[in-house]
Amino acid sequence: MDARKRLVLKAIVDHYIRTGRPLSSQALLRKHDLGVCSATIRNDMKYLERQGLITKAYSSAGRVPTEKGFRFFVDWLLELGELTHPDQHAITESYRVRRQEIERLLRQTALLLANVSGYAGFVLAPRLEESRLESVVFAKLDAEHALAVVVSELGILEHRVIPTRLSDAALREVGALLTERLRGKRLDEARREARRFAEAEGWHDPQVQTAFALLLEALEPRPGRRLYVEGLFNLLKSLADEGHRLEDVREVVRLLGDPERFGRYLEAQTAHTPNVQARIGSENDLPELAPCSLVFRGYRPSGALGVLGPVRMDYGKAFSLTTYIGNRLEAILTLSHGHGHGRSVEEALEVEGEVSRS
Repeated sequence: MDARKRLVLKAIVDHYIRTGRPLSSQALLRKHDLGVCSATIRNDMKYLERQGLITKAYSSAGRVPTEKGFRFFVDWLLELGELTHPDQHAITESYRVRRQEIERLLRQTALLLANVSGYAGFVLAPRLEESRLESVVFAKLDAEHALAVVVSELGILEHRVIPTRLSDAALREVGALLTERLRGKRLDEARREARRFAEAEGWHDPQVQTAFALLLEALEPRPGRRLYVEGLFNLLKSLADEGHRLEDVREVVRLLGDPERFGRYLEAQTAHTPNVQARIGSENDLPELAPCSLVFRGYRPSGALGVLGPVRMDYGKAFSLTTYIGNRLEAILTLSHGHGHGRSVEEALEVEGEVSRS
């Protein structure tokens, strides 16, 4: 395909993304000075139509892109659309907090993706079992309960209210003992060791056994891998605007409510490359996603994020947004990994102070 035909295709795709309307040869010439006559543009459009890249709109002389046309456009999209300065500022401000609970961080990231893109944003959490424990903190809440905070290399991993009658001083000793013994161990290893100590018969040091019993309570595994989705209304509105059937829209919503299935799909797609990718309409292996386009990337360690929107998506913005936010999130998580061991017990409690006070 020569350069002019590429420009004609790009003009049709750009126009359709912005307006949702077909573009005629006359309108194209008015908007773009291509230095040729309308007959030449009509011939270019016929060529693109024969290649299956555009199609004639209903009762109109204009053309709209097909899924194949969108794919050609995305593959050709070498320069990503730039984020506006307000968008960049909003993202930077949202990530200004140095340390925070991992769940809050990932949910905030999904919300950023949704708000800036105008579509649905999603974040698949890293495999937390593979992260390494950094410290364990206990703080007395009342006579019967304490707050347990588990800090991993990624940040505040878990906080739970657990039943215990130990004094505040005893709880601090227990936390220091666990931190000393388990720092640097993977979470799944720490859980296995806690279970072994908690179930051991005749263990000679009751304090150690009590410490690991409390840790086991705090590290009780949650079912499934976590998926955070925000901006669902954005997605439903854009699909409805494109005229998709209500039942098809419901299938998309059901899929997003199945984090195991959608998570496995994202994990498989990002297994071989962390780079930004796009799956357009029927290119998605999951049939529920046929009305949608998926722009996504992997991030370290072992997570994925992106936006889900209509096939008529602003791919330039979606690519740049997914790249930018993915890099920011990865930097936060890997920075935590590089400098986390200097974090004190007091700092962990300070970060989670709101939880303990509530």
